[in-house]
Amino acid sequence: MKVNDLKAILKFSSREEAMFGRFGLPRDAFYPMILSLKLGGAWSYDAGDLQSISVMKVFTNYDEETKTGNTIEEVYLFLNPEYVSKEGIVNRLERCGNKEERSLVTRPYSVILKAERIIVAAISTEKRKIFVRELEEKTMSFKGPSAFYAAHEMEHLEHIEIDGLPMWAFEYEEMKGQ
Repeated sequence: MKVNDLKAILKFSSREEAMFGRFGLPRDAFYPMILSLKLGGAWSYDAGDLQSISVMKVFTNYDEETKTGNTIEEVYLFLNPEYVSKEGIVNRLERCGNKEERSLVTRPYSVILKAERIIVAAISTEKRKIFVRELEEKTMSFKGPSAFYAAHEMEHLEHIEIDGLPMWAFEYEEMKGQ
C-alpha cells in the first residue's frame, strides 16, 4: 500500500470516528452502517442489550439530455429494531455471509420497522460526500429489495437460521424460440 493511500485511509477513519462519536452511542452500534458504507449491502450486530441493523436504499439521478447520472445510497441504521408489520411474500435467491451458495428463501415484499433511534447516511457520488443525520421518525417502511435486506438482517438478530432451498434443487431447461 502506498504511503499516500495509508494517510488518506487514516484521515478518513479519523473523520468517521468523529462523526459517529457525535451521536453518543457505543462505537460498535455503528458496525452495520460502517460495513454497508464500505462493503455495500445490509448488516446486523447483536451484543445482547444492543442490536443494530443497516438497510440500504439506492437511487439514481440520471439526466436523459446529457446521458450522465449519479447514484445516491441511503444507509439506515436501526438501533434495537422491531417489526411493526410485514406484508406480502416474495420468493427470491439470496446468499448469506454464513453460506457459500445462494438459496431460495421467502421474504416480505414490504416491512415497517421501528427503532429506538434511526440514523441515516446519504452517500452522494456526485459531491463525494457522506451526509449523516439522526431522523426524528422512529419508524421506517421499505419495499422490494430494501425490505428483503431488512428481513434478512432481522432474522440474524432473532437468531433464526437462514435456510432455504439450495440452488442445486433447481433444474435447467432449454428455452425454445426467442
